[in-house]
Amino acid sequence: MAKQETGALFEESSQGAVSAVTAIVFLVSIVLVLGGFVVMSYGVNPELGAAEVWTFAGGLAATTLGFALPFTLLPLTGK
Repeated sequence: MAKQETGALFEESSQGAVSAVTAIVFLVSIVLVLGGFVVMSYGVNPELGAAEVWTFAGGLAATTLGFALPFTLLPLTGK
């Protein structure tokens, strides 16, 4: 078996460290996605009546926004 060179595996990134903006956007994104999942799960409760659809739609909107944030906002800032 050939010996592998692992020196390049742990090189420092040329892009630098993660900025505070990137960290905050990802934290907000995670909260929106997980919170949206929870709200969608409450939206399948038949006892809510007509509010059932709106609760599920709100959770779906939060989840969609949570997934879209890091892929749309961060490239605009160059991160």
